[in-house]
Amino acid sequence: MSEFVYLGLGSNIGDRETYLFSAITALDVREDIQVKRTASIYETDPLYNSDQPLFLNTVVELSTGLDPEEMLQVCKGIELMLGRPENHEKNTPRVIDIDILAYETKMVELSHLIIPHPGLFSRKFVLVPWAELAPEFTVQGSGKTVSELQLLCPDNSNVRLHHLEKTA
Repeated sequence: MSEFVYLGLGSNIGDRETYLFSAITALDVREDIQVKRTASIYETDPLYNSDQPLFLNTVVELSTGLDPEEMLQVCKGIELMLGRPENHEKNTPRVIDIDILAYETKMVELSHLIIPHPGLFSRKFVLVPWAELAPEFTVQGSGKTVSELQLLCPDNSNVRLHHLEKTA
């Protein structure tokens, strides 16, 4: 059975746009994943370690029959392919970060994977692009839509629409 899944993507070193687009392309070329829609790209302040470059963030809506653990392996594989070290330090600069935000019908609580993502409720860099994409999506276990979560979000960091670089 195929269902909607939402992923949060972020990058704050190197060619941030290219890393985001490469990750989305790597997802979309797989036969078991169909990228349905992508939110605009937003430039955001780093939240937990402010001594690092600004992030570019977006949210992707996809359809897949993969279970959450298989999806996690796909995300980790794309991160490795794009140059993110496997054993990276938390809250440090990264070429790409892909988080599973939510599955349409599944909740998961494992030592290495929690869905919906436990941090999404307090992160404007996730909620702003996600609300653009799917404002009425109800996050499993919260009883609230993405729009409602955005209004309740305590994060007051800057989240600005990013204008893509023009290439010749």
